[in-house]
Amino acid sequence: MNKTLLVHASQLVTVSGTAAKCGKDMSDIGVIEDGAVLMEDGRIRYAGPTKDLDLDQHSDATVIDCTGKTVLPGFIDSHTHFVFGGYRPEEFSWRLSGVSYMDIMQRGGGINATTTSTRLAGEQTLTALGRKRLDDMLAYGVTTVEGKSGYGLDKDTELRQLRVMKTLNREHTVDVVSTFMGAHAVPPEWKGQTD
Repeated sequence: MNKTLLVHASQLVTVSGTAAKCGKDMSDIGVIEDGAVLMEDGRIRYAGPTKDLDLDQHSDATVIDCTGKTVLPGFIDSHTHFVFGGYRPEEFSWRLSGVSYMDIMQRGGGINATTTSTRLAGEQTLTALGRKRLDDMLAYGVTTVEGKSGYGLDKDTELRQLRVMKTLNREHTVDVVSTFMGAHAVPPEWKGQTD
């Protein structure tokens, strides 16, 4: 049995509760001072105050002293497109200045700006780009993503994106839940056609 024990976390954030919280209740995120977490074979078996855990019973565990640190669950990104070609950094400043997404699309930005790059990218390229983005997400505490296709806007590219996500889910630490989103926008070659 593989056991890991985190002890003396200055703050252990449990986000305890069984339902969504509203209003003032949202400020209660279940913080435990001097917290501990016991994991056995990748599953959490205990989360609570260090003083309530008999440390002698777990002398076979790898112990990590978390004094001065905060321990919290991994973040979940519930809507992301991380497997795509191209890059659109200028859009961030446009959005911050109040430009609408539709206006950005009229300027040549938005999804259509990356559709061509995504279509031209092979699986190896998309896998490398997706892996780098997952690495960056993990560095910020994201441990699960719901990854959407949708930047290919044609059958072959959408399926390529989904295959890449399946590969990355198998090979990367971040859990990837894939979603097909083929009708994310009107493909450029169909613009203006309503049939």
